[in-house]
Amino acid sequence: MKSIAKIIITEQAIPYEKNGSWSQRLEYFLKSDYNVIDYFICGKTNQSLDTTTTFFREKQVQSKWMLKLFPKTRYQHYTNRLEQIVNQHSHSVICVVDNVKLMLAISECIEQKKLKQKITLLFYCCGHSYFLEDHLHKKFLKNCDEFIFLTQSAYTFNKARYEEFVPEVTVLNNPINKTLYKPIEASEKESLIELHQLSGKNIFLWLSHDRPKKGLSVVLNAWKDSDILQNEAVLLVVGAKRNISMKGVLFIGQVESNKVIDYYNMAHVYLFPTMWKEGFGLSLAQAICCGCYCIAADNGGVADFFTTNDGVLIQQPNIVSHWTQNMEKALNVIEQGWVSQEPGNQILDYTQWSQQFASIFTKWENRFHKE
Repeated sequence: MKSIAKIIITEQAIPYEKNGSWSQRLEYFLKSDYNVIDYFICGKTNQSLDTTTTFFREKQVQSKWMLKLFPKTRYQHYTNRLEQIVNQHSHSVICVVDNVKLMLAISECIEQKKLKQKITLLFYCCGHSYFLEDHLHKKFLKNCDEFIFLTQSAYTFNKARYEEFVPEVTVLNNPINKTLYKPIEASEKESLIELHQLSGKNIFLWLSHDRPKKGLSVVLNAWKDSDILQNEAVLLVVGAKRNISMKGVLFIGQVESNKVIDYYNMAHVYLFPTMWKEGFGLSLAQAICCGCYCIAADNGGVADFFTTNDGVLIQQPNIVSHWTQNMEKALNVIEQGWVSQEPGNQILDYTQWSQQFASIFTKWENRFHKE
């Protein structure tokens, strides 16, 4: 009887103490009926998870002098544990999550211990690309059998970027918790707007961390350039606290994670001016599911899940006038009573994602049983 172990490895501890989209969906998956994972190797934590999966929580080597003398020892406890599990089974399907250095350490362990015949190695990329030099990219994927991308755009980009791209590929979009991110009744929306003393306002929303690549400056300049927006709408800026005063702009600053949904529910128009190769665009997907009219930069994987029913994609997001024009158009659309049709229907929920994620492991398990 062939014994096949299905294993996930992450640097971070699961449960993860901070907010992390990939950790949240993994926690949901591990507690669900779709969970097929036998072992999970991750960092140390005192927290636990109600799951059938066996957890091994390992320490990283963090001594500076040790890492200076032996730089490849950071994940030695992870690789030692992995070798122990692999040797107890006929074959192992291993998925490393979103960490290049950890993947390199696992790959080197496979080489040194001559384990390749006993292992199928998967890598789950939670961004658009790691933009590695070609020689490092080849080393990174040397023992990789399957690469999981968030979007088709990411696969296309990386296939074109690198001289060779050998692994089998699966595209698995990020999911949204649709029990939380969903449209609310018009009366409930108005009550929420009234609670925040914004009655009668057409509300635009920008929500993110205030980093240059998140595009807030483009949105603020577009707002400055429009008397119409300043006089007829209000822009809520959530996650940024700039020491400036602008007509029609409210800087909310940081809000508690459980309060973020209120701002999506209040907003009529959501702005997503990403200035980098976006892995997926989770906040945009959340806004779409909440029924907001969305204006988004066509950058990275955004176009993979954005439809014409959701609003407007801006092809040249660095040109401020394109934002001004489309924000003014959005104001007219909202005032004419626009309502999203089947908001977020094209976006996976957690259950759909869990089913598809599980199928990747069972696919390899079935292939091995047929050998």
